[in-house]
Amino acid sequence: MNKALENKNLTIALLIAMTIWGISWPNAKIIGKYASYEVLIFWRFLFSAATIFIFAFFLNIQLKPSKKTFFYALFSSMFVILYNMNYFKGTQIGLAGLGGVIVPTLSPILTYLLTLLLRVEKFKKTDFFSFFIAIIGGGILIRIWEISWQDLIYSGNIYYIIAAATWSIVSIVSEKAKKSINPIAFSFWIYFLSIIFSTIITDFQNISTVFTFDWIFWLNFIVVSSLSVGFATTIFFYATFRLGSARAASFMFFVPLSSVIFSWLFLKEEIMISTIVGGGLMICALYLINFRSKA
Repeated sequence: MNKALENKNLTIALLIAMTIWGISWPNAKIIGKYASYEVLIFWRFLFSAATIFIFAFFLNIQLKPSKKTFFYALFSSMFVILYNMNYFKGTQIGLAGLGGVIVPTLSPILTYLLTLLLRVEKFKKTDFFSFFIAIIGGGILIRIWEISWQDLIYSGNIYYIIAAATWSIVSIVSEKAKKSINPIAFSFWIYFLSIIFSTIITDFQNISTVFTFDWIFWLNFIVVSSLSVGFATTIFFYATFRLGSARAASFMFFVPLSSVIFSWLFLKEEIMISTIVGGGLMICALYLINFRSKA
């Protein structure tokens, strides 16, 4: 396939994937009313791994990993579990739309900062300026002038910040694995191992209650699991392999728009001025970071 056409198709797929990620935030808020995060995490991983396995089967993708790749997947799965714990806890407590802005904007900024530090590269003026804008935008986003540390926890925003940090680590580790395995296979092993490790926190006494829930739960759950992870996250990992963690993560700035819009449509959440201004500043920082990563 022509490289330009392949990059165009990858860009379109990434935009669709990021839109699905945005929609998944109000979906998570809805299903969070049905069960605890300990139950939701297990089923999300199970449905996600099954969806990815089906993709791999029909695309005839070899799933067997090397020892090095298996280690990367093992390491990533631990942070994926931490991400999902904070993802569900944050949406159960706080505003889904706000989470859908904080995580996708903060995570790629942290990803790029970590890649600079790990590669021992020199910071340029645009880097300092970008991170300065990001800090200001982040402060406005969480309305830092009116919250205490207790409010940060009770509002759910602290869980979103932790989720962003853990996902940035997953992004970097995914890039490290790109030379030795297909991205779909790597995604499968991450979520398959996440199923195993999540049993440590799974509430097995209530594990089967999901089968008593109505169609509203299942409709939203399919988006959160099979579509958001099975499809969208796999596309993200593929893009990470092809473009690198920093550039792939920069596409996450499309997530806030769909997150805020669908949270307003589905949950009637108010679109706050601080969310627009703060999110806008962080997107500007992401643009500068993406421009720097191409240089």
